[in-house]
Amino acid sequence: MGDMNFHLLDHIAPLASLWKMPLIANEEETASMARIYYPEVEVRYWPDLPFRLKDVADEFDTLFNCQYWEPSFKECFRTLFQKEMQLVFCPHGQSDKGYKSPLLEYYRFQDVVLLYGQLLQDMLVELNIWDGTKAHRRVGNYRRHYHELHQDRENEFAEKMIFSKLNPSNKTLLYAPTWKDADSATSFFQEGDRLIRELPADWNLILKLHPLLAERNPALFYRMAALEDQKPNFLLVHQFPLVYAILERIDAYLGDYSSIGYDVLAFRRPMFFWQNPNLPPARLHTCGQILDPGKAPFQQIERGLKQADLLTQKQSELYEYAFGKELRV
Repeated sequence: MGDMNFHLLDHIAPLASLWKMPLIANEEETASMARIYYPEVEVRYWPDLPFRLKDVADEFDTLFNCQYWEPSFKECFRTLFQKEMQLVFCPHGQSDKGYKSPLLEYYRFQDVVLLYGQLLQDMLVELNIWDGTKAHRRVGNYRRHYHELHQDRENEFAEKMIFSKLNPSNKTLLYAPTWKDADSATSFFQEGDRLIRELPADWNLILKLHPLLAERNPALFYRMAALEDQKPNFLLVHQFPLVYAILERIDAYLGDYSSIGYDVLAFRRPMFFWQNPNLPPARLHTCGQILDPGKAPFQQIERGLKQADLLTQKQSELYEYAFGKELRV
């Protein structure tokens, strides 16, 4: 289903491919990216989607989206077309966010919710939301499965768009901050500038900027992009949805509360985090090392690499808790 930003493509397009569903997009940018990076998916560009609901009702019985369905949307199909449309919510990543603000409250109002594994269910229980959910299905880490099925193609894209532009003899750090949501979980505005300024010559830095950060602060985005000309070992990645193709080739990960951190668990990479002292402890942070914001980040990372192997067992256990042992799609 459409009405989505392109940053959700990495979550909905693999599902559309695996379940052989058409992907409806009402934004040209999203449709174009889907055709490039997910060529086997049937992409329909419907910019007038709000005026084609009868076409939707005539062809489909079930709709999937990575944005919460409003209850009024279901009522719209019922009233206008006498159609009981089933609306399925597909989460866009596993994270530890939601304990400070009601980010997950809308799970109560969905017809069906897809869950990766036991962790997401337990979070809904802890937040007193689970009893209000109507129906669910576990799907495991279907995005990793999709990457494995299309690994050669995705890795070619990653080489062309990202890694061919970096020094292959350097170690590579991926910094993937979350966006400034209701939890104010992002580390980007406090630490991003300094991380780039102090980038050593023997490290590559990939900044996977959350699209909403770019959308809501374009001046900062373009200032960051300009730094690529000054630092050949720094690359800003913006419109590249194939996250797993990046994670395969990095040497270390730096994050805060971004869901990409849970994706990193699949590869058992050394993990580092900036914490927000105003947020509850994050499960994911037990799988990495916490950086002191008052000290040089890369010096801390270099020291931390020597101890990273001590945390691989925790990473394996949390990965299984979050996604399960077997794919369920």
